[in-house]
Amino acid sequence: MLRLRRVLLVAAALLATGCAPRGDAVRAAAHGPLYFGDVTPPRANVLRYNNGAEPETIDPGLATGQPDGRLVRTLFEGLTVSDPRTLEPLPGQAYRWERSADGLTCTFHLRPGLRWSDGTPLTARDFVWSWLRVLRPETGAKYGGLLHPVAGAEAFNRGELKDEAKVGLAAPDESTLVVRLAQPTPYFLHLTSLPPCLPAPRHVVERWQERWTLPGHIVSNGAFVLATWRQNDRFELARNPRYWDAGHVRLDRVTAYSIEDLNTATNLYKAGALDWNTSGYVPSPFIPYLRAYSDFRSGPYQAVYFYSISVTRAPFDDVWVRRALNYAVDRNAIARDLLKGTREPWGNLTPRGYPDYRRPPGLSYDPEKARACLARAGYPGGKGFRRIAILFNTSEDHKRIAEAIQAMWTRVLGIPVELQNMEWGSYMQASTALQYDVARRSWIGDYLDPGTFLEIMRTGDGNNRTGWRDPRYDRLLRDAAVELDAARRMEQLAAAESLLLADGPVIPIYHYATAELVKPYVRGVHQNALDTHPLKDIWIDRGWRRGAPPLAGRATPEDRRSSIVRVAGTQPGFAGPPPAGGPRPRRAADGPPGTASR
Repeated sequence: MLRLRRVLLVAAALLATGCAPRGDAVRAAAHGPLYFGDVTPPRANVLRYNNGAEPETIDPGLATGQPDGRLVRTLFEGLTVSDPRTLEPLPGQAYRWERSADGLTCTFHLRPGLRWSDGTPLTARDFVWSWLRVLRPETGAKYGGLLHPVAGAEAFNRGELKDEAKVGLAAPDESTLVVRLAQPTPYFLHLTSLPPCLPAPRHVVERWQERWTLPGHIVSNGAFVLATWRQNDRFELARNPRYWDAGHVRLDRVTAYSIEDLNTATNLYKAGALDWNTSGYVPSPFIPYLRAYSDFRSGPYQAVYFYSISVTRAPFDDVWVRRALNYAVDRNAIARDLLKGTREPWGNLTPRGYPDYRRPPGLSYDPEKARACLARAGYPGGKGFRRIAILFNTSEDHKRIAEAIQAMWTRVLGIPVELQNMEWGSYMQASTALQYDVARRSWIGDYLDPGTFLEIMRTGDGNNRTGWRDPRYDRLLRDAAVELDAARRMEQLAAAESLLLADGPVIPIYHYATAELVKPYVRGVHQNALDTHPLKDIWIDRGWRRGAPPLAGRATPEDRRSSIVRVAGTQPGFAGPPPAGGPRPRRAADGPPGTASR
């Protein structure tokens, strides 16, 4: 603890003196790239990164938050994985697949010799059991809706269908998984890399129940295994020797720190105690200054920051109250003044980046309309309006935004507002149980399609967390799900979003952009639209200063694009089963069709 305190004190001093972009830019021009702090690689072959808030869970069937997902997708692997640059599906536990001509049947062929980290064989039946576990109502998986494209899955998930044999999942043998879809789903291969589609070890879950993810109990199938866990401190991961591609994993260990405080995370990075400070944990006021440094990275990101409203509580059950709160938020002031231009003000739930999608007009700041809506609800000038609370999880940025909106609502509407701060786990429990008035939320797309945002507001979706329901909205989403005409489908989704914005259960605030710090010796962290980075492809380049080829002797995603063949009848797949322990299959430039995935 004393050593860590000393590191923080030194880092704080460095941070205070290190943000001088103009002088630094001049020195960089004269002496080469400028880096933010210590660039000495760690002695051991270990990656140290900030994972952010303490995860709510590392159970793949229950994970929803980004801190949860980042660890889950390191410990477990699905049928497919995402290309670290393009997000296109690559073979994971399945080395090839076929899709029927009508697009309703996907057949996955698992690699030979797959094993869990305890040596137990992993088979197609593990996937069937794991997916059904996510869909069982008693599991309470908030992400179960991602499996609804499977035939019978939605009815089973809702408890309307009792016979699990009628869900479109079958394992005719140990290495074959057959999935029947309710309708053609172009992005289905992207879903199979997401947490709810990752396998869970039945023999461990049934033995240890809710304690199965603890160190000493947990068994996984990904590139790394959980070695130790210190709550609210760190997760230590070790390379999994039984992983099918263990020979190509370059890191021996990974340390994932649970650091919520943005200043602390940036200080530790500056001091060289972190190799990677992930996006979302760089303080917004620092970003304009950090742009002068070569290890700062930023780019487009499919994510939106918004507030949700618990519509089951009075007075939020009145649409005019919800509209008043929306019109009273000055998004431009938050983005321009508070966040120093590092975020784009945003009035829609869906982000930009969908070429064929014409978003409806976004919500905007209009104080007069806000006051008129509140008066129509029966609270002219805020008279008689009860004190309300804004719930947010621990973060300096979340606090500053909540304070700004508190001031806006008080000034424009004349209503009393207080702030309610909780740690991540408590915040998730409160928001899920609708035990809040207004709550800070954000959503990251799972695939590059507006549906990945709009589906979370569907009645019964585990990520809705507002209590809002509208049969017209649900019907539009159902119609879009089976619509074969792409243009018509986008019109239906736009109509759904328009209805959502008019009813006001969400208050969009800004559009995210990634902002992260990555040491120059860390290779394999590539910017992509969904900010997902498979740790199996990351490594420490100790020769980075000497100009050694960073990828010498290392197969890259580009190298895996050369030898794809067409499997008879249907979809790009992969030729023949690879020998156990042999080389990884290679992906062609065209890749499986579909949209990019988280």
